[in-house]
Amino acid sequence: MTKVERVRIALLSTLGAILAVVIGYSTLYALNLVPGWGTSTERTYNTLDRSIKDDPIEVIEFFSYACPHCASLEPMLDGWVDGLGDEIEFKRIHIAIDTLTTRLARAYLVLESQDLLEENHRRIFDAIHERNTTFLSDQQLAEFMHDRGIESDRFLSALNGRFISRSIESSRQLAIDTRTLGVPALLIANKYQVTARGGNRQMLSTADWLVEEIRAGRDPSIQPEEPSATDTNADAAAVDEAS
Repeated sequence: MTKVERVRIALLSTLGAILAVVIGYSTLYALNLVPGWGTSTERTYNTLDRSIKDDPIEVIEFFSYACPHCASLEPMLDGWVDGLGDEIEFKRIHIAIDTLTTRLARAYLVLESQDLLEENHRRIFDAIHERNTTFLSDQQLAEFMHDRGIESDRFLSALNGRFISRSIESSRQLAIDTRTLGVPALLIANKYQVTARGGNRQMLSTADWLVEEIRAGRDPSIQPEEPSATDTNADAAAVDEAS
């Protein structure tokens, strides 16, 4: 082996290692596993450059069965959705960023289309996060679903069908358009994005506030300006003078 070939192999190995780190970090970020995600009392959200849709108000949860934060959010989310009211439309979108999350996203869509989500949604979360099931193949997922409302052959056929593929691309495009980089995340009225950086409870609290603002006809994009230091000093001087 020549010196040039050895250098080329070394460079390729280095680039491969860098690429693996980047992909790994991106996956962890999308699944809300990057350090620094905690609890906050600050109301934070992103106002997207999209038209608001408030008739009806739609709330979309971006999630993944592989995300532990999504699993811990699920029990809280059930009661929260019930409290939104009948005039609010709630839906879920499973992100599809790599082989595993795409497989799980397809499974979610199959269950949704077959009206089997109610009895299997939490079951998949539990299998992954309580029993460490990995679902490394379509066949393994199909066998898991067998005798749970859909036979494995029919599940596999639906999993790789055109309808599911089109739905995956549509969901993936919405995630790209809204720059949804991590889960869980909520999209409110097509315009306001709330992430779980401050914790799941704070995310739901912020979403509640946004929904109420939109219901009342107020624009959450317009926030009251904080008084400047000059204004504060002037107010204090005025009080002193009045005294």
